Amino acid sequence: MILATAYETSQKLSGEGDAQATTIYARAFGQAPEFYAFTRRLQAYEKILGRGTTVVLPPDSELLRYLQNPGKE
Repeated sequence: MILATAYETSQKLSGEGDAQATTIYARAFGQAPEFYAFTRRLQAYEKILGRGTTVVLPPDSELLRYLQNPGKE
């Protein structure tokens, strides 16, 4: 019974956190769409690029441009 209650509470809190994050992202997107898109790209890059990762990209890839010149977005 205690485990079931703890699980239910954790799921509820997780859902509330996800809802808050979605609200924050939506607000950020409305205020600064370019920054929001940039932040989301960085999050995606962080997930796909790790130590020892080999990535083959086309020469016109946005990710390749960023990796070659990270300060020029």
